[in-house]
Amino acid sequence: MIIITLTKNSSKTILETIKSLEKQNLKDIFWMILDDQSTDDTIDLINDSKIKHEIINIDTKGLFFAYNRAINILKERKIDDIIFFLHSDDLIYDNETLQIVKNKFEKHDISSLIGNIVYFSDNQNKFFRNWNSDFKSKQTKISDKFYKFSKFSKKDLLFGWSFPHTSFFFHSKILNYLPKYDENYTTSSDYGWSVEIMLQNKFDIFYFDKNLIKMRSGGTSTNLSNVLKQTISDFKIIKKIFFRNYFDIFLCCFILFFKKFRKIRQFF
Repeated sequence: MIIITLTKNSSKTILETIKSLEKQNLKDIFWMILDDQSTDDTIDLINDSKIKHEIINIDTKGLFFAYNRAINILKERKIDDIIFFLHSDDLIYDNETLQIVKNKFEKHDISSLIGNIVYFSDNQNKFFRNWNSDFKSKQTKISDKFYKFSKFSKKDLLFGWSFPHTSFFFHSKILNYLPKYDENYTTSSDYGWSVEIMLQNKFDIFYFDKNLIKMRSGGTSTNLSNVLKQTISDFKIIKKIFFRNYFDIFLCCFILFFKKFRKIRQFF
């Protein structure tokens, strides 16, 4: 399994991320780090880890530029493996997670899988928010807590549903089907990327009803100072996807409202 992480002066959080990888029962892990000129201890901490890794130095033009660069590197190298993007301040949920995910890919010969994520602040074992990725009307049970989504349409997404980008595992065989991240946005492009994946319906998406990732509060997507900027970006992306004529502006506002409402529900 290939884990890809983007870093830039991430020394305050990267050590916990490293520990969550080192504790995995799955040992066949290759960690690819794209580092944007870190000047703190980030690189030293990574090099001191027990994980087989490679550090690629990049001069990034933003987060989503780096994501696109990572995907291009994987294509160039003709990778044949399961791939996952792990933020430099997030953690794998528990020691068995990656092995269980790999088993799902191999047993069912799947292309992609999503799961649930939980959010923490200071204590990684105390969660204040849960993002459950189920979509009951779209999922068919395959086995215990394991489902296959049927094809998506715009109608399915009118109430703001999307899967958490941070829980998306995929096989390299679908690399050529993945859309590009829109580099015009500093936030929310991952939401647009997820929606585009669902609407193009070029490969099957499976849902594993299990917590896969612990996401740290205070990152780019969870920092309160970025809420307004993210809301504006969300609306622009929704408008790009759903807007056809003047009257659709109300539909876009409707979708945005329910997208935000879904997040509020995750706190309860």
